[in-house]
Amino acid sequence: MSNPQVSRGGVTNGKATASLILGVFSIVLSLIPLGGLVLGVVGLILGIIGLKEIKRSDQEGRKRAVSGIICSSLGILLPIILSIIAGLTYMNVDSTVL
Repeated sequence: MSNPQVSRGGVTNGKATASLILGVFSIVLSLIPLGGLVLGVVGLILGIIGLKEIKRSDQEGRKRAVSGIICSSLGILLPIILSIIAGLTYMNVDSTVL
């Protein structure tokens, strides 16, 4: 009889995966200021919580959590930067027209 090998890998943290998915969506939706911002904040919170759970309970998914934190941070910063650029552009155009 053959004995199949049973995988003994740890469980991947679900919050880390959710953080990565929300982080990617927040970057994609960064042109919609509130959409990207809200998803980025939720993804950042889930990534930090997931990273703490991974350290505490010996789960897998550390790279996913870190990637989710990075993507979520970009998803938070991009709408802010784009809004500032749009505001400055509008103020510049407004002053040159008058």
